[in-house]
Amino acid sequence: MSQITVRQATLADAASISALHNATISTWRRRTPDGEWVPAEYEELTLFERWVNGGPWASVEMCAVHLANLLRGSDGIPLVAEIDGQVGAEAEVFIGREPEPFGHHINLSRLVVHPDFADAGLSSALLTYIVQIGQAIRCKRITVADGEANAALYEHHQFSRAHTGQRIVLPAREGRVFYQASDLKTFDPAQIDGWYMPLGRYQNAREEWDRMTPGFWNSVPEIVEIETARLHILVTGQEAYALMQQDRDDPQRVHAFVWAKRPIKGLLVMTLCDWALRHDYREIVSFAWDFTLPLLEIDFKREGAPQYLYSRTV
Repeated sequence: MSQITVRQATLADAASISALHNATISTWRRRTPDGEWVPAEYEELTLFERWVNGGPWASVEMCAVHLANLLRGSDGIPLVAEIDGQVGAEAEVFIGREPEPFGHHINLSRLVVHPDFADAGLSSALLTYIVQIGQAIRCKRITVADGEANAALYEHHQFSRAHTGQRIVLPAREGRVFYQASDLKTFDPAQIDGWYMPLGRYQNAREEWDRMTPGFWNSVPEIVEIETARLHILVTGQEAYALMQQDRDDPQRVHAFVWAKRPIKGLLVMTLCDWALRHDYREIVSFAWDFTLPLLEIDFKREGAPQYLYSRTV
């Protein structure tokens, strides 16, 4: 019988983790100067093109940087499941401290299994281990955001569907509101401890905060070239931090990630829409859970398939 072992990943696992992630990508693509996506061989792609196809896991170099960031104390924990000594699956979890409905929680932000081991029980082994971590640190719940494809796996491990999330599009328009939006100067994640993340939070507010740190991918010029604003916003009754990042395919769209000291109100949303208009954007794209949508006080469009928050009490 095969033996499964779950442990924390190390930098020495970078090549194995990159290989198992890449095994799940059936077709590699690159973009032509005309903007058309065409099939390509992995060896032909630059680091940036590999990142576009599969994130930082798609190359050993960037995977090592990503792992180093998690291992240096970012509240993220990379895990691997080995079967007979071979890395067959990888998971990443983040510890979060947010207001309800999340509270003190562990969020499973990524779970990838090599196709060769799809039926070997590695996903279940990792989920069991993650629940044990939650019990050890006495957090309140384990969460994961996902579509419907893995619902049976989560339900088997006593997760239930708690909330529905949606990608939303807000119009950039004049806000007629007095606000101050200055450049954010400090990037210590402790400053969002206990804060809400009403917009842009898909998996975990702490994980998303890692996007804030400037210069993280300076070694990959194409990533650095994305137009980005890191803001400290003050508006009546609200203090917030916002990351506004230009869409790579549509320069008139900007993606919003927002952390707020109190529940979001219409004035803060109007501030974001006004800022976007003043910076020549047409639309704001973000993600919001069902309990946030009524607080926006502005018309929005839904885009893409709904996602679900699965939750298990520890």
